[in-house]
Order: sequence, then C-alpha cells, then structure tokens
Amino acid sequence: MNLDVNETVQNLDFYQRPEDEQTDFLSLTWCNECNEMDLGMTDPKEYCSDSRHWIEGKCKVCSAVVITEIQEDEE
Repeated sequence: MNLDVNETVQNLDFYQRPEDEQTDFLSLTWCNECNEMDLGMTDPKEYCSDSRHWIEGKCKVCSAVVITEIQEDEE
C-alpha cells in the first residue's frame, strides 16, 4: 500500500470498535508470506489517511505484516 508523500496518517484506536468488528478484522485476513487467508492477526493498529483506512498487524502463523484495507460504505 503506497501513500502519497503529502498524505497525513492518523493513528486510530482499534479497540474502540465494537467487539464483533474486532473479531472479524482479527480473523478475516490474508497473509502474503503464507499465501493463505483467515490465519488471523495479532497486534492490530488502525490508521487512516485522506484516501485510505486500514488495519495493520502480524500474521498469527509467521508474524509477517498483514494489512486489511477497510472500504467505507457510501450511502
């Protein structure tokens, strides 16, 4: 995931999310190193910028960085 040089990244508190959302984000993952889905994530950190919103953590199996990009619903 590439950020524009001028984008400001804001740290958010992942644990302010409802518990069911936390569970989903921590379990529904993709690891590029393991090349498998739904292995789980530890140490989640949530970020947003002007153009993106994502959660970054570590794969439960290999500890590689995993990123879940959040798509905001536009209603």
